[in-house]
Amino acid sequence: MNINLNTWFGQRQLDFCPKHFTKANTILDSDSLQWVQEKLLGRYYIEDSDGFFAVNNIYFEDPQEAVFYDLTWS
Repeated sequence: MNINLNTWFGQRQLDFCPKHFTKANTILDSDSLQWVQEKLLGRYYIEDSDGFFAVNNIYFEDPQEAVFYDLTWS
């Protein structure tokens, strides 16, 4: 079994969004969240929408990871 040790031991998902984080343009779903946890290394923040539709936005500390996420999941 191939386990990403950064996911297993690290606290990468933050409870707040620092101002320097970059917002991805692509909506987050369960498949893309699993991809973020397994393939990327940096910290991220997930913003939950309280509106009629459940929309989750994701923010990345590393702008390159935000671009990579958008290119992969858009």
